[in-house]
Amino acid sequence: MADNIPVFKGTGIFIITERIYSRDAPNWHGLGATMLQIHKMVFQLSRKQDSYLDGAKVTSANVTLWQNIRILAGAELLQRDSAGAELEFFMEYSGSRFMATPVSGIDSKKIPSVLTKEYSLPTSEILAFGHDPLPNVNIYGRPDANFMMNDGGKGTPEAAAKYDKKTGQLIMVKPGHELSTLMNKLNKPRGHK
Repeated sequence: MADNIPVFKGTGIFIITERIYSRDAPNWHGLGATMLQIHKMVFQLSRKQDSYLDGAKVTSANVTLWQNIRILAGAELLQRDSAGAELEFFMEYSGSRFMATPVSGIDSKKIPSVLTKEYSLPTSEILAFGHDPLPNVNIYGRPDANFMMNDGGKGTPEAAAKYDKKTGQLIMVKPGHELSTLMNKLNKPRGHK
């Protein structure tokens, strides 16, 4: 083994970002179908772990041939938080879901609601990286979600949130400076300023 590849364990703190892209759908002068792509990225704050075999710390730099054979054969490695309490964000998931409305752009009681309701299309695994650890935690569709656009309103609408899996608390965060400040703050080990 040439390099020591670190092992990290998730803390249950997630950062979620979602961007909205308008996709082509048949319409006539604004009356017709609409389709949106909601691109979701999920990052988890993770803590560095040290690996132990039979009570001794094992790294790729100090593992013996016998220990390597035992590990490959399924010997149980014990994982403990690293002494340095190193924290990192890792992307757990990046993928899209598509929302479509058969008839939009009209506000009439004469059209059946089945035609004006927004539907989720079954395309969540297309071009997805990883597996969504929070499939039921989404920003799009929430009444407290604010999608912001950069570049004077010409950018892609984007929203972000921090989610604590232990408490179920979702806190909306402004994308950009507020989000990067939060991620930097969470990334510091406790006791550091």
